[in-house]
Amino acid sequence: MIPDMKDSSVKAPARTTRRGAKAADAVAALARSASSTSQPPVPRDDGAPAAGTRRKKAPVQVRAQLLQAASDIATDQGVPAVTLDAVAERAGVTKGALQYHFANKQGLLDALFEQTMERFEQQMHARIEEGVAKGMAKHGAAARAYLHTTIDEAKPAASTNVLRVLVAAMMTDTAIRERYATPMRKWTRPDPLPLEAAARLMICRLAADGLWISDLLGYQNMPPRLRAEVVRQLEQLALAEN
Repeated sequence: MIPDMKDSSVKAPARTTRRGAKAADAVAALARSASSTSQPPVPRDDGAPAAGTRRKKAPVQVRAQLLQAASDIATDQGVPAVTLDAVAERAGVTKGALQYHFANKQGLLDALFEQTMERFEQQMHARIEEGVAKGMAKHGAAARAYLHTTIDEAKPAASTNVLRVLVAAMMTDTAIRERYATPMRKWTRPDPLPLEAAARLMICRLAADGLWISDLLGYQNMPPRLRAEVVRQLEQLALAEN
């Protein structure tokens, strides 16, 4: 008989059992950890993103922010301050995000022009419809709408400095000038009326352009009462019988 054999055969399984239990506990802990980290965040009932997630801004929202930033910079600081870096910083986005929407400064200016024209046309249509509803002749209502939309100081299609940016671009580049002038021509073309009536409405539009450019360049310091009378007489010119 071997004296130590009995002790060895009894104690060995006990050690093995303890090691196995510890290993099982470790495996279970790892499984619980993996399960908790791999599950996606649970959406909240109130529509807000779950903790640990960031809501990305929609491209349309970012584009609108960039255009507003460019408009604000032009309004506050003038034409030279409108740079890609400045616009990106003002909008709170990276320059790369800006260039996703606008490859260069000209692309940004083109978008500002399109926005300005869209607002101008919305105001034109609203004023023409209003005039026709009041019994005005269509061509006279259109000339009157052009007068008031062009010189509207309460709700301008764009700020004076934004317009200065766009006019400066037109003056220095013939391709830009032609591109920007094309959508304006439908509002300034001669009316299909007898010569005298067509000339009268064209005079009204050209005078409106003169008032607009004098305001833009700041060289005309007209007293408010005189300006109001000029506008009144132009309006009467537009509404004279065709």
